[in-house]
Amino acid sequence: MGNKNDFAYLQNYAFYGQAEGLDNMLSHLSRIAEEEIWTFNEADPYSLLKKYIFGTFRQCYKQNKVIESEDKQYSCFNTGLLSPNGNDIIALFEKNHKPKVQPWVLKGFKDICDRGFMDIFPQTPPLASYTDNYEELYFNPDWNIVINADHILDDNWERIEAVVHMNKNVVKTLLFGVIEEAKRRIKRNIRLVVPQYYRDEIMYLVPIRIPMANDAYETMALAVEKTNSSQYRANTIFTKEMAYEKARLLMKPESNWLIEK
Repeated sequence: MGNKNDFAYLQNYAFYGQAEGLDNMLSHLSRIAEEEIWTFNEADPYSLLKKYIFGTFRQCYKQNKVIESEDKQYSCFNTGLLSPNGNDIIALFEKNHKPKVQPWVLKGFKDICDRGFMDIFPQTPPLASYTDNYEELYFNPDWNIVINADHILDDNWERIEAVVHMNKNVVKTLLFGVIEEAKRRIKRNIRLVVPQYYRDEIMYLVPIRIPMANDAYETMALAVEKTNSSQYRANTIFTKEMAYEKARLLMKPESNWLIEK
């Protein structure tokens, strides 16, 4: 589910040990940061946190927001996470003096009040940013959503079938109806639509409820992008877990449909 390009930036920048060592650092980070959902898989307890950190580093690196100490022996970036007391949490790197390897070594994550950070850096590194126009974060419920059902179902059928367990033709018939129902709900509560940062653009996650037996339903996310003709184009469908991962890079999701079990 993660973007390979997100991982490549940090992999090329710093050595962070084997999987167990990285998990130990992520475990520490999860303990010093505000509590939130960092996995949907108990066997991989920091899967979302790992993708978030790698994605945040990528953005900071591209924006020249990974800063170095005056003596060039340390560097750091702002994780965008806060401690329960509201302090920024940074990732700290030390210069790697081994030849022909990554130039830095990830030492761990620290609260900006930690002496291990304050003794090295005189200021907090800046946050990654994803848009200069915050109006882009808001979805316009009056715009039309254009969907190519055959394309979306063919490209995403395995993940859709794993959730709804239905015939493809049945889902295709339902899809147009559930999107119309989603539009009506969004007009009454625009906060249902969650912005995401995907392919270096602000896009949106629209919750669609697919009816099941016994009046139950399964919620999935329709990923849509703006067009130059003041419409939205539906690109793909995500599971709730995938949608949460995409949304978390931009901001902590608080919409009920994303966090309810």
